[in-house]
Amino acid sequence: MTTVVITGSTKGIGRGLAEECVRRGYNAVICSRNADDVARVAGEIAGLGHGRSSGIACDNTDKSQLQALWDHAVEQYGSVDIWINNAGMATSRHAVHELPEDLTRVLISSNMLGTTFGSQVAVTGFRSQGHGALYNVLGGSFDGKRLVPNMGVYSSTKAGIHLLTKYLVDENKDTDIVIGSISPGMLITENWFTEQEQLSDEEWQKIRPMLNVLCDHVDTVAPWLVEQVLANKQSGKRIAWLTGGKITQRMFAAKVLRRPRDLFSRYGL
Repeated sequence: MTTVVITGSTKGIGRGLAEECVRRGYNAVICSRNADDVARVAGEIAGLGHGRSSGIACDNTDKSQLQALWDHAVEQYGSVDIWINNAGMATSRHAVHELPEDLTRVLISSNMLGTTFGSQVAVTGFRSQGHGALYNVLGGSFDGKRLVPNMGVYSSTKAGIHLLTKYLVDENKDTDIVIGSISPGMLITENWFTEQEQLSDEEWQKIRPMLNVLCDHVDTVAPWLVEQVLANKQSGKRIAWLTGGKITQRMFAAKVLRRPRDLFSRYGL
């Protein structure tokens, strides 16, 4: 049975991926920094399908804890087939020079250092067992082609992860290890609502139409991402949900056909 390790998986897209794996009959190994959250979520998703779920508390900026996560997965299920570096931080709505020092350190450590350590643990383990697939989660503006206001440090970490992934592809091209990346797009998660509460009603109504074009629910995106990851055998592949073509189609539906999406009615907004 396929075993998938997903870091940062007690909420958001990480949890969505874990839930979908269990629904499809695969083992999902989850983690977060809070042991109580891990135990609670592992129990909640265990009954969603024929797969199994377990996990441990893990700080992804500590390589030894990531190694312990790998060891836990192997002890529970025999091997690791897929490792997804999802854990990270997205909150950083400041100009680069205004981002507080503590947030700067957390953002860079969690995103860049955590993904690097996770990749080191996974690749080393895959080389030892002779197979495996590693995926790093990117943001929507990882390539620098579109500059998102006040997201400079966050976007820079994702650009770094993009380059790190390219190196991993090259370094493992002569092995049976698949290296790829996942771009889930802009998702409505728990963290998003914390930021939304800081907006005035006028600010919210101004950005809501565009958010309805760009955003998606986790339960819409996660099944498609899992299906693509499980089917992919090509190293270097970027699995992207929100493509330019999809944005164009949604803009056309909203502006020309006058059939706008209303994602936020689910939450009473």
